[in-house]
Amino acid sequence: MTTLEPAPATYAPAPRRASRLPRPFTILTTGGMPGVMDLASALCSFGYRVPDFSVDVHEGVSCSCIQCTVALTAAECAEFADRVRTLPGVLSIEPS
Repeated sequence: MTTLEPAPATYAPAPRRASRLPRPFTILTTGGMPGVMDLASALCSFGYRVPDFSVDVHEGVSCSCIQCTVALTAAECAEFADRVRTLPGVLSIEPS
């Protein structure tokens, strides 16, 4: 009688997904409160999670400062900044 032994199972480890980590950014924009609201709407439309968002708007000042944290992978950081730079009224975006 012959004994058949099953072949040893070989499993490849599952590919690792890149983790989205909270990445802080500072964005300078023009247009006062309407400009900030337009930018906030655009950030929502990008589909990224934005767990923190704060704005510093002062009447009579030409630009507003937005501090936000966006959940991104390392590879998405540059793409995100490039997308934000193309939005109307954005003067600059820098990692904080």
